[in-house]
Amino acid sequence: MKGSRVARRYARALLELADKGALEKWGAELERLAAMADSPELVERLTSPELSEQSRQEAMAKIAERMELSFPLRSFAVVVAQHGRIRELSAIAEAYRDLVDQMLGRERATLTFAIQPSDDEIKRVVAGLEAIAGKKIIPTIKVDAALLGGVTAELGGKIYDGSLANRLDEAKRRLAG
Repeated sequence: MKGSRVARRYARALLELADKGALEKWGAELERLAAMADSPELVERLTSPELSEQSRQEAMAKIAERMELSFPLRSFAVVVAQHGRIRELSAIAEAYRDLVDQMLGRERATLTFAIQPSDDEIKRVVAGLEAIAGKKIIPTIKVDAALLGGVTAELGGKIYDGSLANRLDEAKRRLAG
């Protein structure tokens, strides 16, 4: 569902309602709501054809209220239920996050290290990516022992591979070629 037109449309509508001070707060609330709605038992019940439209909207309103979401997000949850888009809440949350990042000049990157990195190592890699992207980078850190050493970074659909495994493969190709 990532990047669907419908998800972007809902995300854009919510973003247009938000004042600058609420952008991050609403995004966090929307992600919490999406995580809740993603639970298999809940999504099956909320999207069941046996559930009346009115009951579906009331259920989403109660869920949003119990989660202590702000009034605009409670209303948004009901609108999403009203239009039968509960299954798309995660995609809407992701699209909203992407729009906010774009608006604030940020980009997200996934950094995969061979071992758990130190804060200094993360800062160095993030600084290099910020120089490449010209934006503030928000990193997500993963660890994969198969890399042997080094780091790979996925940023904006591109992969920057500085792993030891990649360097060894490159050296092998040069020596064989």
